[in-house]
Amino acid sequence: MFKRVIVGLDGSPASMVATRQAFNIGKFFDIPVVGVYVIDERLLDESFLLDLSSILGFTYYPGISARVKEVLEEQGKVLLETFAEQGRKEGVKVSIVQIQGVPWQEIVNEADEDDLIVIGRRGKKLLKGVFLSGNAEQIARNAKCPVYLLPDEEKEFKKACVAYDGRENSHYALQIAKTLKDLYRYEINVLSVVEDKAQAQELKEKASEVLGEDFKFFAYTGIPEEKIVEFCKENHIDLLFMGAFGKGPIKEFFLGSVTSLVLHNLNIPTLLAKKGKG
Repeated sequence: MFKRVIVGLDGSPASMVATRQAFNIGKFFDIPVVGVYVIDERLLDESFLLDLSSILGFTYYPGISARVKEVLEEQGKVLLETFAEQGRKEGVKVSIVQIQGVPWQEIVNEADEDDLIVIGRRGKKLLKGVFLSGNAEQIARNAKCPVYLLPDEEKEFKKACVAYDGRENSHYALQIAKTLKDLYRYEINVLSVVEDKAQAQELKEKASEVLGEDFKFFAYTGIPEEKIVEFCKENHIDLLFMGAFGKGPIKEFFLGSVTSLVLHNLNIPTLLAKKGKG
């Protein structure tokens, strides 16, 4: 199903969890795993560093960005070497990339449509209030391929939920959930938020075309994002699959997408399925 697994590295606990899951997937399906470390070019801006020096209390001097870059490059070298060594020990096909730019943009650019991006939901922060963890959602929003978001805590995946509305991305989420079941061995629950019983029956039949009879189906009426969050919490769901960002940009700007609202209210591993950009 996937050609490669692309992992964003920053040394945070969530990034380490993402790395372990990427290795699991790469090894199980015998596909390459690529570790990507991005030197955030925004941290090399002299005016930013001047402002930051007054906040953190270090001495600013012209040209300090060169020293900051050296430190970030060395950090990246250590992270990437550790990543490659761990992967080879586990029998994974690994490669590494270090690049300078805006992290979410570079990770999105690195991935092709038939790849899987795996990242931590909360990356390392330079300073509270500065560059808060917007990279994960930006990657999920702009990637051409599915994105797997991992929190900084690990646990066994016993129960998975697929939020299913019959559209292309959510149908793709069903297919991915079926494929990864061979690895994780979880129970699949399909959740649809519907208008009536007829729509519920139609969606159940569509889901069975992918999953056969090996799933539990639930249909509710109401606000989709609220029902998804409520269902996952009440049923102790360990892993959520859903389509990525289903509304147009104008409607999303005013109302927020189902995807965004679920991500902001549910801190469990989430795989966002997407076929192509947009």
